[in-house]
Amino acid sequence: MSTPFAFVPRQLSRPTKPQGAEPSKRPTRHVSPTPTSDSDDSDDDDSKAPDGVGTLKDSKGKGRAVNDPQTQDVGRDIAALALLALSDHKIWSDADLRRKLDECLQCTDASTAGFVPINYLMRRPPFRGSWTAELSETEVVKALRTYASEMLQVRMLVSAPSSSVWYGTGKTSRKKDVGGYEVRRKDWETLLDHPLRKLRTAQWEERTVYMECVPTQCRSIAGIARFTQLLLLPVPLPCSILVQNVTLPPHHQDIPGDIPKCRGYALVTLSTTEQRDTLLDKWPWTRRLVNVDDDSGISEIREARKFGFRTISKTRWDQLNEEYVAYRQKLVDEAVESNRRAFPHRPDMSAHMPSEDEKSLALESCPDAAVLETTYASSYPYGCLVFVRHVQPETNKTTLKALFSKSFARAGQTSGLDYVDFNKGMDSCHLRLASPRHSTTLMDHFIQHPIVQSNGLDDTGRTPEKDEKEIKMEVIQGKKEELYWEKIPEKVRRQAVEKAIQAQSPDASTSSNVAPSVRGPTKRKR
Repeated sequence: MSTPFAFVPRQLSRPTKPQGAEPSKRPTRHVSPTPTSDSDDSDDDDSKAPDGVGTLKDSKGKGRAVNDPQTQDVGRDIAALALLALSDHKIWSDADLRRKLDECLQCTDASTAGFVPINYLMRRPPFRGSWTAELSETEVVKALRTYASEMLQVRMLVSAPSSSVWYGTGKTSRKKDVGGYEVRRKDWETLLDHPLRKLRTAQWEERTVYMECVPTQCRSIAGIARFTQLLLLPVPLPCSILVQNVTLPPHHQDIPGDIPKCRGYALVTLSTTEQRDTLLDKWPWTRRLVNVDDDSGISEIREARKFGFRTISKTRWDQLNEEYVAYRQKLVDEAVESNRRAFPHRPDMSAHMPSEDEKSLALESCPDAAVLETTYASSYPYGCLVFVRHVQPETNKTTLKALFSKSFARAGQTSGLDYVDFNKGMDSCHLRLASPRHSTTLMDHFIQHPIVQSNGLDDTGRTPEKDEKEIKMEVIQGKKEELYWEKIPEKVRRQAVEKAIQAQSPDASTSSNVAPSVRGPTKRKR
């Protein structure tokens, strides 16, 4: 008697190929004859990874065994980046992640609430920029199930995506967003009302430490996160994620816009102030004489002692930075004054640039003028550069331009903000104004109306509370102004000079001393 759905085994023999034919490069996947459960109610996080997840690929594409030390380090780095990508600080600072995650957490179906596509995390910081080669989802899944199973839950999609919040609907969804795996924190039920979600910038900075002389083998975002966890191992973990954020301060030689490289120092944000105090007590800024050969049982701790690892609070680090900038400026001024005394009759090699004495004389003769008047012989516009402090590190150029442009509208002027020179992750920026008059308007407005940004997308500002640092501005002049404009392309500088002249004299375009670039195009000499 025949039964329905009879099992028909597939043919396992390989087709015969002619001698000399190139063998197929497609790997063979074996199917287990044991049937598996298709229940949608299964929430087991210890299921086996699919084929191809058991090994990580090296630079040549060959698989490495999972017990390879190098493979283990890669897996731990992937797990550390995933924890940073789903930390409370990341949810607090990333508006897009916070909005989508909150909508997903409010889903009535508990089996799908809180899940985030792994592909979504891989395309955003801190994953983006941390690897020279692109990772695959299977590598990330294997690493999470091996090294982060206590805090993260991974599942493979066997049906439609959990929420259209991540994937979109219909034809508008992007194919690259649709991955095969999703991940969520195991404490997802408390994410909407988590205490860390209510912290402000000042409170996050209280939990931040600056560390220096990090061992060489740990000099990456993921390496620093794992290194910090090892240093705080005896400390009980009150929450699932210990390290909330790792920031690499840019070097003064870095090109604007590039991702900063780890040079042995970083800013690390922890979950509690108790963890911060523990780290500061164990590794104080003032180095102590220790025995490098002391066997502590953890190689990273021995390396930290060998390299002279030390930590300091971010508040104290900001104070030291301000002292250093002031001391450096003092040395520059002393060097300039010393050269002036040593060579009193030395001619000025840059005739187009006014000397410091000429600037002082002009300011004395015309006290109402902030700077010298810009002419077509000037290499850059004078008095059009403003340095701004205490902006949100997670803000962007569009938000800052909208925030600062409102001061001109209230003064009844057209917007004189030409460019916002800002790098992501910094709490300061430079503003290029159209004329010195616009610089004065901007300065006066923020002196009379001090504000702070509530978050990275705040383009209005609010009144600062106690112990909050309001936005401060300073018009850059003299040597600092000259050094800044030297890094700007010549074409941009000439356009800024012409715009400043037009702002000073509305009829400058009809004047007899109009520069050739304003009169019209001229034939280029060969």
